[in-house]
Amino acid sequence: LPNRNQIKVLRLSNPFTTDLIFSPPRTILNFVHLEKLIFDKVQIKYFTKVFCHLKELSKLHSLTISLAAGYNQQSLDRIFSNIFHLPKLKYCKIEYEIKRLGDEPVQLYFTHRDSSPIECLIINGRFPFNGFQNLLWRLPKLQYLSINCLVQSYYNLEQEKLTHIELKYLKYVSLKFDFINFHKFEKVMKKFFHHVQMLRLTTGYNEKCLNAKRWQQLIMSYMLYLRIFDINHQDYIGKKKFTYHHIINQFNSSFWMEKNWFFTHQHDRKKQSTSGILYSTAPYR
Repeated sequence: LPNRNQIKVLRLSNPFTTDLIFSPPRTILNFVHLEKLIFDKVQIKYFTKVFCHLKELSKLHSLTISLAAGYNQQSLDRIFSNIFHLPKLKYCKIEYEIKRLGDEPVQLYFTHRDSSPIECLIINGRFPFNGFQNLLWRLPKLQYLSINCLVQSYYNLEQEKLTHIELKYLKYVSLKFDFINFHKFEKVMKKFFHHVQMLRLTTGYNEKCLNAKRWQQLIMSYMLYLRIFDINHQDYIGKKKFTYHHIINQFNSSFWMEKNWFFTHQHDRKKQSTSGILYSTAPYR
Protein backbone atom coordinates (compact mmCIF):
# COMPACT_ATOMS: atom_id res chain seq x y z
CA LEU A 1 0.00 0.00 0.00
CA PRO A 2 1.77 3.21 -1.18
CA ASN A 3 1.94 6.57 0.60
CA ARG A 4 0.96 5.13 3.95
CA ASN A 5 2.28 8.18 5.75
CA GLN A 6 -0.28 10.38 3.94
CA ILE A 7 -3.43 8.32 4.48
CA LYS A 8 -6.01 9.86 6.83
CA VAL A 9 -8.92 7.46 6.38
CA LEU A 10 -8.54 3.70 6.04
CA ARG A 11 -11.33 1.17 5.60
CA LEU A 12 -10.61 -2.56 5.62
CA SER A 13 -13.49 -4.85 4.66
CA ASN A 14 -11.54 -8.02 3.98
CA PRO A 15 -10.02 -9.87 6.94
CA PHE A 16 -7.21 -11.19 4.77
CA THR A 17 -6.42 -7.65 3.63
CA THR A 18 -6.08 -6.62 7.26
CA ASP A 19 -3.54 -9.33 7.90
CA LEU A 20 -1.69 -8.52 4.68
CA ILE A 21 -1.43 -4.75 5.15
CA PHE A 22 -0.49 -4.97 8.82
CA SER A 23 2.12 -7.69 8.51
CA PRO A 24 4.04 -7.43 10.68
CA PRO A 25 1.57 -5.68 13.05
CA ARG A 26 3.94 -2.77 13.72
CA THR A 27 3.45 -1.78 10.08
CA ILE A 28 0.43 0.20 11.21
CA LEU A 29 2.83 2.73 12.74
CA ASN A 30 3.66 3.87 9.20
CA PHE A 31 0.18 5.44 9.01
CA VAL A 32 1.35 8.46 10.99
CA HIS A 33 -1.49 10.73 9.78
CA LEU A 34 -4.29 8.21 10.15
CA GLU A 35 -7.36 9.84 11.71
CA LYS A 36 -10.18 7.44 10.93
CA LEU A 37 -9.92 3.64 10.92
CA ILE A 38 -12.72 1.25 9.94
CA PHE A 39 -12.57 -2.52 10.35
CA ASP A 40 -15.53 -4.12 8.56
CA LYS A 41 -16.39 -7.76 9.40
CA VAL A 42 -12.88 -8.39 10.62
CA GLN A 43 -11.84 -11.57 12.38
CA ILE A 44 -10.98 -10.74 15.95
CA LYS A 45 -7.64 -12.54 15.73
CA TYR A 46 -6.45 -10.13 13.02
CA PHE A 47 -7.69 -7.12 14.90
CA THR A 48 -6.04 -8.15 18.17
CA LYS A 49 -2.64 -8.37 16.50
CA VAL A 50 -2.54 -4.68 15.57
CA PHE A 51 -4.53 -3.19 18.41
CA CYS A 52 -1.64 -2.79 20.81
CA HIS A 53 0.00 -0.43 18.31
CA LEU A 54 -3.04 1.80 17.71
CA LYS A 55 -2.38 3.89 20.81
CA GLU A 56 0.85 5.08 19.19
CA LEU A 57 -1.08 6.76 16.36
CA SER A 58 -1.34 10.27 17.74
CA LYS A 59 -3.95 11.49 15.24
CA LEU A 60 -6.38 8.57 15.41
CA HIS A 61 -9.69 9.96 16.72
CA SER A 62 -12.33 7.75 15.03
CA LEU A 63 -12.58 3.96 15.22
CA THR A 64 -15.29 1.70 13.80
CA ILE A 65 -15.13 -2.04 14.39
CA SER A 66 -17.46 -4.67 12.96
CA LEU A 67 -16.51 -8.10 14.27
CA ALA A 68 -17.14 -11.30 12.39
CA ALA A 69 -18.48 -14.29 14.30
CA GLY A 70 -16.04 -16.22 16.42
CA TYR A 71 -15.26 -13.92 19.31
CA ASN A 72 -15.28 -15.05 22.92
CA GLN A 73 -15.79 -13.32 26.24
CA GLN A 74 -12.11 -12.73 26.95
CA SER A 75 -11.31 -11.29 23.53
CA LEU A 76 -14.28 -8.91 23.49
CA ASP A 77 -13.49 -7.75 27.01
CA ARG A 78 -9.91 -7.12 25.92
CA ILE A 79 -11.05 -5.05 22.95
CA PHE A 80 -13.19 -2.77 25.11
CA SER A 81 -10.34 -2.36 27.59
CA ASN A 82 -7.86 -1.55 24.82
CA ILE A 83 -10.24 0.96 23.25
CA PHE A 84 -10.21 2.90 26.49
CA HIS A 85 -6.43 3.19 26.21
CA LEU A 86 -6.47 5.06 22.89
CA PRO A 87 -5.41 8.57 23.99
CA LYS A 88 -7.03 10.65 21.21
CA LEU A 89 -10.15 8.65 20.45
CA LYS A 90 -13.35 10.71 20.23
CA TYR A 91 -15.67 8.48 18.20
CA CYS A 92 -16.08 4.72 18.58
CA LYS A 93 -18.60 2.36 17.03
CA ILE A 94 -18.37 -1.35 17.71
CA GLU A 95 -20.64 -4.03 16.26
CA TYR A 96 -20.69 -7.71 17.10
CA GLU A 97 -23.14 -10.51 16.53
CA ILE A 98 -26.36 -10.34 18.56
CA LYS A 99 -26.94 -13.82 19.85
CA ARG A 100 -30.26 -15.55 20.36
CA LEU A 101 -32.47 -14.34 23.17
CA GLY A 102 -31.80 -17.44 25.24
CA ASP A 103 -28.03 -17.01 25.12
CA GLU A 104 -26.21 -15.39 27.98
CA PRO A 105 -24.66 -12.07 26.87
CA VAL A 106 -20.93 -11.61 27.04
CA GLN A 107 -19.82 -10.46 30.48
CA LEU A 108 -17.39 -7.54 30.41
CA TYR A 109 -15.15 -6.79 33.35
CA PHE A 110 -12.99 -3.94 32.01
CA THR A 111 -9.77 -5.17 33.54
CA HIS A 112 -8.19 -1.70 33.27
CA ARG A 113 -9.57 1.16 35.33
CA ASP A 114 -8.31 3.94 33.07
CA SER A 115 -10.78 6.49 31.76
CA SER A 116 -11.22 7.23 28.07
CA PRO A 117 -11.61 10.51 26.11
CA ILE A 118 -14.40 9.00 23.95
CA GLU A 119 -17.23 11.47 23.29
CA CYS A 120 -19.45 9.36 21.04
CA LEU A 121 -19.96 5.64 21.69
CA ILE A 122 -22.21 3.33 19.67
CA ILE A 123 -22.52 -0.34 20.63
CA ASN A 124 -24.50 -2.64 18.37
CA GLY A 125 -24.48 -5.95 20.18
CA ARG A 126 -25.77 -7.61 23.33
CA PHE A 127 -24.22 -5.58 26.13
CA PRO A 128 -24.63 -6.79 29.74
CA PHE A 129 -26.41 -4.43 32.11
CA ASN A 130 -24.07 -5.59 34.87
CA GLY A 131 -21.28 -3.77 33.05
CA PHE A 132 -23.27 -0.61 32.24
CA GLN A 133 -22.25 1.50 35.24
CA ASN A 134 -18.67 0.33 34.84
CA LEU A 135 -18.77 1.49 31.23
CA LEU A 136 -20.14 4.93 32.09
CA TRP A 137 -17.61 5.44 34.85
CA ARG A 138 -14.77 5.12 32.34
CA LEU A 139 -16.18 7.74 29.95
CA PRO A 140 -16.09 11.13 31.74
CA LYS A 141 -16.24 13.10 28.46
CA LEU A 142 -19.06 11.10 26.90
CA GLN A 143 -21.63 13.18 24.98
CA TYR A 144 -23.51 10.62 22.88
CA LEU A 145 -24.36 7.04 23.85
CA SER A 146 -26.29 4.43 21.88
CA ILE A 147 -26.65 0.74 22.79
CA ASN A 148 -29.06 -1.29 20.68
CA CYS A 149 -29.39 -4.27 23.05
CA LEU A 150 -28.86 -3.74 26.77
CA VAL A 151 -29.39 -7.14 28.35
CA GLN A 152 -30.24 -8.23 31.87
CA SER A 153 -27.81 -10.90 33.02
CA TYR A 154 -29.14 -14.18 34.36
CA TYR A 155 -26.48 -14.07 37.05
CA ASN A 156 -26.28 -11.50 39.83
CA LEU A 157 -22.63 -10.56 39.58
CA GLU A 158 -21.16 -8.40 42.30
CA GLN A 159 -20.98 -4.82 41.10
CA GLU A 160 -17.66 -3.05 41.30
CA LYS A 161 -17.76 -0.21 43.84
CA LEU A 162 -16.85 2.95 41.98
CA THR A 163 -16.37 6.51 43.11
CA HIS A 164 -18.95 9.07 42.00
CA ILE A 165 -18.47 10.68 38.60
CA GLU A 166 -20.57 13.40 36.98
CA LEU A 167 -21.12 12.97 33.26
CA LYS A 168 -21.66 16.67 32.66
CA TYR A 169 -21.22 16.39 28.88
CA LEU A 170 -23.65 13.50 28.32
CA LYS A 171 -26.55 14.96 26.32
CA TYR A 172 -27.92 12.12 24.17
CA VAL A 173 -28.78 8.58 25.29
CA SER A 174 -30.47 5.90 23.18
CA LEU A 175 -31.02 2.44 24.68
CA LYS A 176 -32.97 -0.65 23.74
CA PHE A 177 -33.85 -2.87 26.70
CA ASP A 178 -33.91 -6.64 26.74
CA PHE A 179 -35.78 -7.47 29.98
CA ILE A 180 -33.93 -4.89 32.08
CA ASN A 181 -34.90 -4.43 35.73
CA PHE A 182 -36.34 -0.91 35.68
CA HIS A 183 -35.59 -0.28 39.35
CA LYS A 184 -31.89 -0.93 38.73
CA PHE A 185 -31.90 1.24 35.61
CA GLU A 186 -33.55 4.03 37.56
CA LYS A 187 -30.57 4.01 39.93
CA VAL A 188 -28.24 4.45 36.96
CA MET A 189 -30.24 7.41 35.67
CA LYS A 190 -30.12 9.07 39.07
CA LYS A 191 -26.33 8.71 39.12
CA PHE A 192 -25.33 9.56 35.57
CA PHE A 193 -28.15 11.24 33.60
CA HIS A 194 -28.33 14.65 35.30
CA HIS A 195 -27.32 16.54 32.15
CA VAL A 196 -29.07 14.39 29.54
CA GLN A 197 -31.19 16.42 27.12
CA MET A 198 -32.42 13.68 24.78
CA LEU A 199 -33.49 10.27 26.07
CA ARG A 200 -34.69 7.59 23.69
CA LEU A 201 -35.80 4.22 25.10
CA THR A 202 -37.14 1.09 23.44
CA THR A 203 -38.62 -1.26 26.03
CA GLY A 204 -41.05 -4.14 26.30
CA TYR A 205 -43.01 -6.43 28.59
CA ASN A 206 -42.35 -4.48 31.78
CA GLU A 207 -45.21 -2.36 33.12
CA LYS A 208 -42.87 -0.53 35.48
CA CYS A 209 -41.46 1.29 32.46
CA LEU A 210 -44.94 2.78 31.94
CA ASN A 211 -45.29 4.37 35.37
CA ALA A 212 -45.89 7.98 34.29
CA LYS A 213 -45.83 9.37 37.84
CA ARG A 214 -42.54 7.63 38.54
CA TRP A 215 -41.07 9.06 35.36
CA GLN A 216 -42.37 12.51 36.25
CA GLN A 217 -40.72 12.42 39.66
CA LEU A 218 -37.49 11.13 38.18
CA ILE A 219 -37.34 13.84 35.52
CA MET A 220 -38.25 16.65 37.92
CA SER A 221 -35.67 15.57 40.50
CA TYR A 222 -32.75 14.21 38.49
CA MET A 223 -33.10 15.16 34.81
CA LEU A 224 -33.85 18.85 34.78
CA TYR A 225 -32.26 19.46 31.37
CA LEU A 226 -34.29 16.83 29.53
CA ARG A 227 -35.89 18.32 26.40
CA ILE A 228 -36.84 15.20 24.45
CA PHE A 229 -38.36 12.05 25.96
CA ASP A 230 -38.87 9.45 23.25
CA ILE A 231 -40.19 6.05 24.33
CA ASN A 232 -41.44 3.00 22.48
CA HIS A 233 -42.90 0.31 24.71
CA GLN A 234 -44.52 -2.95 23.62
CA ASP A 235 -46.41 -5.15 26.03
CA TYR A 236 -48.75 -8.12 26.19
CA ILE A 237 -52.21 -7.00 27.25
CA GLY A 238 -54.31 -10.16 27.28
CA LYS A 239 -57.27 -9.71 29.62
CA LYS A 240 -55.89 -6.58 31.28
CA LYS A 241 -56.94 -4.22 28.48
CA PHE A 242 -58.67 -1.77 30.82
CA THR A 243 -55.70 -1.69 33.19
CA TYR A 244 -53.30 -1.10 30.30
CA HIS A 245 -55.33 1.85 29.01
CA HIS A 246 -55.51 3.31 32.50
CA ILE A 247 -51.72 3.12 32.80
CA ILE A 248 -50.94 4.79 29.49
CA ASN A 249 -53.56 7.50 30.00
CA GLN A 250 -51.40 8.81 32.84
CA PHE A 251 -49.08 10.16 30.15
CA ASN A 252 -51.80 12.68 29.28
CA SER A 253 -51.43 14.68 32.49
CA SER A 254 -50.54 18.38 32.57
CA PHE A 255 -46.86 17.62 33.22
CA TRP A 256 -46.46 15.90 29.86
CA MET A 257 -48.63 18.43 28.04
CA GLU A 258 -46.57 21.36 29.33
CA LYS A 259 -43.41 19.65 28.11
CA ASN A 260 -45.01 19.11 24.68
CA TRP A 261 -44.37 15.40 25.05
CA PHE A 262 -47.24 13.52 23.45
CA PHE A 263 -47.90 9.80 23.22
CA THR A 264 -50.26 7.44 21.49
CA HIS A 265 -50.81 3.70 21.39
CA GLN A 266 -52.02 1.02 19.03
CA HIS A 267 -52.85 -2.66 19.03
CA ASP A 268 -51.60 -5.45 16.84
CA ARG A 269 -54.73 -6.47 14.95
CA LYS A 270 -53.22 -9.81 14.01
CA LYS A 271 -53.08 -10.66 17.69
CA GLN A 272 -56.64 -9.48 18.33
CA SER A 273 -55.66 -6.56 20.56
CA THR A 274 -53.59 -8.71 22.91
CA SER A 275 -50.47 -6.74 22.07
CA GLY A 276 -50.17 -3.00 22.66
CA ILE A 277 -47.52 -0.42 21.75
CA LEU A 278 -47.09 2.96 23.41
CA TYR A 279 -44.84 5.41 21.58
CA SER A 280 -43.99 9.09 21.41
CA THR A 281 -45.42 11.24 18.63
CA ALA A 282 -43.19 13.85 16.95
CA PRO A 283 -40.63 13.75 19.79
CA TYR A 284 -37.98 15.74 17.88
CA ARG A 285 -40.00 18.69 16.70
